[in-house]
Amino acid sequence: MNIDDKLLYLIKIHLSVDYLNDSPQESFFSTECTLTFKQKKSHFNEMEVKDLYETNINDVFISLDKSLIKSTDFLRRCAYRYDGVQVSIDNFGGIGVKNKLALLRQWESIRSLLLSDYKGFFVDDYLMRINNITESSEEHNMPMNNYFYYGLILFGIPHETPIGWSRIRNVMLSDFDDIIFEERLFHEQDMDDKRCFSIVGENINESTNCRINKYYGRVQVPMNSFFPDWTQLEIDYTKEDINVYWKYELTKQVEQ
Repeated sequence: MNIDDKLLYLIKIHLSVDYLNDSPQESFFSTECTLTFKQKKSHFNEMEVKDLYETNINDVFISLDKSLIKSTDFLRRCAYRYDGVQVSIDNFGGIGVKNKLALLRQWESIRSLLLSDYKGFFVDDYLMRINNITESSEEHNMPMNNYFYYGLILFGIPHETPIGWSRIRNVMLSDFDDIIFEERLFHEQDMDDKRCFSIVGENINESTNCRINKYYGRVQVPMNSFFPDWTQLEIDYTKEDINVYWKYELTKQVEQ
């Protein structure tokens, strides 16, 4: 079996929100997900090859700050709207979602159940926000461009990249942030059979009054693979009187 035929990942996330003259709110998240190879398709006399993968969310753990703990079940169920995402990856690392209609139907089912279980302004407002994200075709609203979901796995890295190769894309940090960041991935060096990349980013919309204090990460990807062995990323920014800190750690797991 090819090393990329079935991949199991663990994503750990720490969020700290620090309001001026108040103690920080600390929340922790973790997700176990599986990426499974489904089929290979060739086009134009096999000049273009696309691999089809399906993602599955095996488990979502959420430990919210005590002020937000009542939202745990609600947010956890929202996260499952991206269970079963099917992505195609071409030999240049280009990624596309193949089952958008099925995902929309899945979200409608989840949304309907949430509306029957929860009431209030926050519920309506948050579900409308998620609905707009799910229906959007903009790059930054795709699940592979969101660090909270598959953005730490699906970077769009080709099988082969020379040292000095780079790629830019627009990303979101989570469902809770409304700031679009421009991420730059850079191939810095090779170590044995691994390729080492750095991640930096900047705010692409100055009108959001967001000042980045830190945006740096590292990715390690095996040679001839689309997918990382691990990813580490820290982002710290200040918006008006709020300081937000995210720490992400993704590791490839060994199946038992």
